[in-house]
Amino acid sequence: MKSNRERLTEIGSVLTSYGFGHIYRTRVRTKHKEFDAENLRLAFEELGPSFIKIGQIISTRQDLLPPSYIREMSKLRDDAPPFPFDDMRRIFEEDFREKLEEVFEWVDPSPLASASVAQVHRARFYSGEEVVIKVQRPEIEENLLRDIQLFSRVVSVAPESVKEMLVDVKSAFKEIEETTKRELDFRNEGQALVQFRRYNKEVGAVAAPRPMLQYTSKRVLVEEYVEGIRGLDAQAISEEGYDKKDIGEKIVYSFLSQIFKDGFFHGDPHPGNIVIKDRQIVFIDFGIVGELSDSVKDSLIKLMRAIVFEDIDQLINLLLQMAITKEKVDRFAFSEDLHDFYQSYISKSFGQIDLSTFFSDVLHITHKYKMVMPNDFILLAKSLTIIEGVVSDLHPDINIMEIASTYIKSSNDISLIDSFSKEKLKVGMYQLAMDSFRLPSTLKRALDTLNNGRMMVHIDLVHFEEKWREVNKMVNRLVFALIIAALILASSVIFVLSEGAGVSIFAIIIFIGAGIMGLWLLVSIIRSGTL
Repeated sequence: MKSNRERLTEIGSVLTSYGFGHIYRTRVRTKHKEFDAENLRLAFEELGPSFIKIGQIISTRQDLLPPSYIREMSKLRDDAPPFPFDDMRRIFEEDFREKLEEVFEWVDPSPLASASVAQVHRARFYSGEEVVIKVQRPEIEENLLRDIQLFSRVVSVAPESVKEMLVDVKSAFKEIEETTKRELDFRNEGQALVQFRRYNKEVGAVAAPRPMLQYTSKRVLVEEYVEGIRGLDAQAISEEGYDKKDIGEKIVYSFLSQIFKDGFFHGDPHPGNIVIKDRQIVFIDFGIVGELSDSVKDSLIKLMRAIVFEDIDQLINLLLQMAITKEKVDRFAFSEDLHDFYQSYISKSFGQIDLSTFFSDVLHITHKYKMVMPNDFILLAKSLTIIEGVVSDLHPDINIMEIASTYIKSSNDISLIDSFSKEKLKVGMYQLAMDSFRLPSTLKRALDTLNNGRMMVHIDLVHFEEKWREVNKMVNRLVFALIIAALILASSVIFVLSEGAGVSIFAIIIFIGAGIMGLWLLVSIIRSGTL
C-alpha cells in the first residue's frame, strides 16, 4: 500500500492532468469549464475503486455540489477487477473460524460480480440451498477512509471559489466518512434486509433476499440467491409475459409505502438492484438505506400540505425547521425565491410535476442560503429521482405524481387535512373566546397610545443597508466632484490674479492636483459600471 505522501501526490497529479490543478498547489486551470464535471468523474475513475465509491456517495447528496457534478458522479460505474479467490477464502475463514468446504458444498471461484467495495460469489449449502457470498475487498476500508481524509485535505487548501460549491466542507466530508463506515459494515446490511422483509411480509408483490445472519460479519454477508430477470431487462420482461406498466406502477407504490408507511426505504433502487421473480419485485443490495423518523415523515406531509394549500409562510417555516442553517437566512429573499419556485408549479396539475426537478429546485434554494437538509431527506430525493428514471425507462407513459396522488388519497398513513377532534375543537373555541374577550381592551390601549402621541411606527426597508451604501457613494462622489470643481475654479482665480507678477506655481499645483483627482473619480465611476 502506498504511503500517505505518495497517494497525496498521486491525487494531486491526477487532478492536475484533468484540469483541476487550481485545487491543489498549482495555477493550472482548464479553459473549458463546461467540461469540469465530466473531467472530475474521469479523474475519480482513474484514481481507482476508493474514489469511485467516494463519487457514488457524493452522488447521493444533491446538496453538496451543483447538479451537473451530481449527474456525472451518478455515472460512475461500480465495476472493478476481481480480487483472487484465495483472498475471498482467507477473509471468510478469518471471520468465521470455519473452512469454506465445511460450510458450503460448492462455491463458484469466478465472481458473479466485482465492485469497488466487494465481490459476490455464488455458493450452495449442503442442504441444497443456493446462496451468494458477498466479501469485502481486501484493505478497502483502510484505503477508502484514507482517501477520504486525503481528498478532504486537498479541498481544504482549495480556493474559496471551489469551497463555495459546498455548503460546509468539513461537515460534508465527515458525513461521507460516516456513510462509508456504515456501508463497510455488512452487519448493517444484514439487519436492513431483516427489517425490510419484516415490513413487507404481508405484501405479496415485494420481497428481499433472506440473510444468513449466522454467516454475516463486518466483511462477509451470506444471503439467499435470487434467480430472475435482472436489470429490468424490458425484452426479457415481455418474453416472460409480464406487463411492464404493471411492474412500473408496483415499484412506485412499493416505494411510496416504504416512505410514508414504513419510514424505511431502499437508498439505491437502480435497475441493477431490482430482480423480477415469480411475479414479485425483489429488491437486493441494501448497502444504502434511508430511515425517516416520525418527525421527518410528519414534515414531509406538512410540506405537501403547504404546497397544496399555497401556504408560503408555512413552507418557509418548515424548511427552516428541517434544515441546519450555517448562517443567518435573509427571510425576505428566501421568501421571494420560494414564491418564484411555487409559481412555477402552481400552474401545473399534480400529475404534470417532474419529481426530480421538484426536489432539485428545493435543494437548489436551500443550498443557495447555506441550509443543510437532513441526510435522509436528501437520500430520499436521490432515490425518488432514480425511481422516476427506472419507471420511465420501463414504460414512458407511467406518471409517478398521478400514482402518488392516488396513493395519498387512498392511504390511511397520510392526511393532507389536519385531524379534527372534540379536544381540538374545545381548545380552538377557548382560544377564540379569550381573544374576543381581550380585543376591546387591546383596542382601547392602542387608541389611547395614538391619542397621547406615543404611537411609534417601525418600518423595515428591504436591503436598506445596501441601498444606503449606494446613496452614500453617490453623495460622496458628488461632494468630491464639487471639491474638484472648486479647486479648479480657485486655481484659475489665483492664476489670473497673479498674472502680472509672473506664473503662480501654487495655482499650477492646485490645477494639476484637481486634474488628477478628477481623473481618479472618472476611472472609479467607469470601473463601477454605473457610468
